[in-house]
Amino acid sequence: MKILKTFITLFFTASIALVHAQDTKAKEILSSLSAKAKTYKSITAEFSFILEDAKSNTNKTQAGSAKIVGKKFNLNLGDNNILSDGTTQWTYNKKDNEVYIDNAGEGGEGAIDPSKLFTIWETGFKQFYESQVTEGGVVLDVIKLTPANPADKSYHTIKLYVDKAKNMVNKVKVLGKDGTNYTYAIKSFSTDKVYADADFKFNKAKYAGVEEIDNR
Repeated sequence: MKILKTFITLFFTASIALVHAQDTKAKEILSSLSAKAKTYKSITAEFSFILEDAKSNTNKTQAGSAKIVGKKFNLNLGDNNILSDGTTQWTYNKKDNEVYIDNAGEGGEGAIDPSKLFTIWETGFKQFYESQVTEGGVVLDVIKLTPANPADKSYHTIKLYVDKAKNMVNKVKVLGKDGTNYTYAIKSFSTDKVYADADFKFNKAKYAGVEEIDNR
């Protein structure tokens, strides 16, 4: 019995030490990513957006693009163009010719702010190093993020796939509480392009007959 108790104690001590080591590794990788991101004047990215819903057997892929400068962003995804100047957010649907106007950061319950896509780990998450995988010949560190306050989120986990050689985010996978998962797979990534303030504001004059729905 004494031997068994000793084994159990050693097992749990080793497990706690392993978890701590993993957490430290995750923090080191993410700190390096944050330091690098702070040097960017802007981010321009093209990506594939993959939606998976096991309940409805849905698997859709859309091409997307994003321009990000600080808290400002311009995101194109399918029929939607989402813009924010850091104060106001516009969501324009090309098919319906409608634009929804919200205060910045009010994109919906549990939604990810596109301006934080490459720095989302910095606040409000617990960080865990999960594994190392190779996809398409690229070595990726997989880091799991869980919300510190899960009640107000529509997802339970975010997985970051970090290109080990380039020290940059390769893929972001969001696991929803309702079984709906979506992934941003980065196809191209460049920095320090110069954008005008007008690139992050909706210009009503360009869209004849557009209907405005102001939620502010």
